Amino acid sequence: MEKLKTYAFSRPVMFSIIMIVVTIALTSIPLDPLFVSLLGQKSSEYATGIIEQVLVSFAIIWLLKRWGLLKSAGFTRPSWKGLWIYWPMILLTLLNGSDFIFGNIVIDTSRPVVIGLFILTYLSTGLLEEVLCRGAVLSVMLRKWGATRRGCYAAVIISSVLFGSAHIIHYFLHHSSLLATLTQMTYGIFIGVYFAACVIRNKSIFPAMIAHGVFDIFGSLQEITVGGGLNKTYLTMTVSNSLISILIFLPLFIYGLVIIRKVTPSENHGSIA
Repeated sequence: MEKLKTYAFSRPVMFSIIMIVVTIALTSIPLDPLFVSLLGQKSSEYATGIIEQVLVSFAIIWLLKRWGLLKSAGFTRPSWKGLWIYWPMILLTLLNGSDFIFGNIVIDTSRPVVIGLFILTYLSTGLLEEVLCRGAVLSVMLRKWGATRRGCYAAVIISSVLFGSAHIIHYFLHHSSLLATLTQMTYGIFIGVYFAACVIRNKSIFPAMIAHGVFDIFGSLQEITVGGGLNKTYLTMTVSNSLISILIFLPLFIYGLVIIRKVTPSENHGSIA
């Protein structure tokens, strides 16, 4: 364990790549056949996602605790006065759920168990992705470079590039076309920069976990609508739609870079002085 810690602190980028690959592998184990007879196909897939994502998240948290990185990873009480920096994500979440807000889709309330599992699935997705990318990956990079302002920016951008690049898995699994995947990777980087900046600025990872999970919930409500279901269709995208998606999320990237300008680099791994 001590050798792994030394490696992570000395080579944070390579360590982060390995950690992301291992996490993807561990959360892709097909456990749903174990629950199909009890819960049905849809609920069993949700249950599998919840179990795997929560277990891997807590394993990463345990590792951060062993390495003394919990505080610098943002596992502290949030600054409530500083939560105003999440207003862009609130707007994008409402945009993500606009079909539901304007009554274009109707939630199937006859399946409360499915709804509950759906919510827990995407909350656990927010938990895992924040613990992994803003908790572990960002922390080891700040541990290496966080004593300078340039180092803080490097940690934020590189960790976000790794976060966005991880979505290439959808192309190799034949879930989406190359253009759709590259688009998701691009705005994934923008979202990553924004969340990283929020975690550093607010000194807490918990608001980012919640905001991330709720954003995903609003963007996936079609799964629990009347006549809806898990979307397993091959995702394609036109060039115009790709550009629109990127332009919608571009302000997050810019805003993230702006709000970390007031972060004072310190020896305490880039936290606010």
